[in-house]
Amino acid sequence: MDVPEICRICSARADGTHFQVISCRACAAFFRRTISLRLTYQCRSNEGCLIEKQQRNMCRACRFAKCIQYGMRDLDVQLLRDPIGKKKNGFQSTETKQSKFPTSPHPSPTTSNVIVTNPSFQTLSDRVCGGFTLSKMVEGYTHFLLIRKATHTLLENDKNIKIFKRDPENLHFSNFDASKKVCQLEAHLITDIVNTYFPPFNNLCYEDKITLFKNFFCFFSHTDRAYQSYKKFGNDKSNDKMLMPDGGYIKRSELGKFYENAKGVHGSPEDAARVFSPVLDYILNVIIDHMRRIEMHETEYVALLGFCLWDNSVSGITEAAKEVVYKTQKTIIADLQLFYESRDIQKDDIPNRIGQLMLLIPRLTKCVIMLQESSVVAELFNLYEPDVCCKNSKSEGVTSDCSSSQNSEIDVVAD
Repeated sequence: MDVPEICRICSARADGTHFQVISCRACAAFFRRTISLRLTYQCRSNEGCLIEKQQRNMCRACRFAKCIQYGMRDLDVQLLRDPIGKKKNGFQSTETKQSKFPTSPHPSPTTSNVIVTNPSFQTLSDRVCGGFTLSKMVEGYTHFLLIRKATHTLLENDKNIKIFKRDPENLHFSNFDASKKVCQLEAHLITDIVNTYFPPFNNLCYEDKITLFKNFFCFFSHTDRAYQSYKKFGNDKSNDKMLMPDGGYIKRSELGKFYENAKGVHGSPEDAARVFSPVLDYILNVIIDHMRRIEMHETEYVALLGFCLWDNSVSGITEAAKEVVYKTQKTIIADLQLFYESRDIQKDDIPNRIGQLMLLIPRLTKCVIMLQESSVVAELFNLYEPDVCCKNSKSEGVTSDCSSSQNSEIDVVAD
């Protein structure tokens, strides 16, 4: 019987040779992330910390120093990833020969110049960690957030919409018309993001793209409101605010203000608020609360978006698309596992973590249904004109002009 190799860095079971050193996937991912993102660390002790797999929070400075000590080569690190987990015979990574991405021209950090970068769990370096598919999706979401900020600036210059000048820490109260307009703009933005950054979506046929995206956009819009609210107010368990697409917020105790002075509201603000209030309660008490309890990381959130896009319960897609959906689901789960291992989460804890994340999906589904039902009531009694995010469902979907899909097709299908 072959004796399993031991990781030279943390003494866990190794799965191959990474960067010319026998190591486990977690240590290889840690080294790759450190080099490719040029991270530096500071030891809080005397640079002699114990680096073993049993340690839940290993000193990063000492862990990196040990990687260097045992001979890990920074020149073998690529900007995206070393194909960790595919080598079982101890041979050297061949990515440097085949990858189109150049190696970093910057020297690797050394133990003599370790300084604090940002030890926060939610740094950019952590967000991009994981396999290629998930990393690409995170990159796309980051790009989307930058464009969204520019959208808010455009709205501030729109004389027809009242948006107060503000700093990032001084949020304004959201307005129905402004939020609806941003939702329409984001419908265009997210089509490009999905096509460009959510592989292999762009390889699907025209009809399958339409079908999957119709289902996805409803989830994305409302899930993102919840996630951004969690990031902004998550530590406050008594919070009753939710961020809206226009960059402002609504408040449970003052929900009627959201519908005041809005052209798209035909009934009284109080009546409109009563229709939407149960949905807001559900988002605050169930969805945001769940995100808070599991301390959701941005990479996990983007993976959740991936599961909403690659939904095998969507009817009407081709058999070929079904195969792509199943394979992409497996890829995202594998990338999540790699991400967790790079965060030094114990292998026994990873299934529970993924399970807690997946429990959000039925909750999000219920939220979308509640929103669509409230939109039907609002239209029936002519209270307000629902935005495209609420109005469309799996059978209708968002279109290129943010109207009903009965009138036009979505622009997400463009290659």
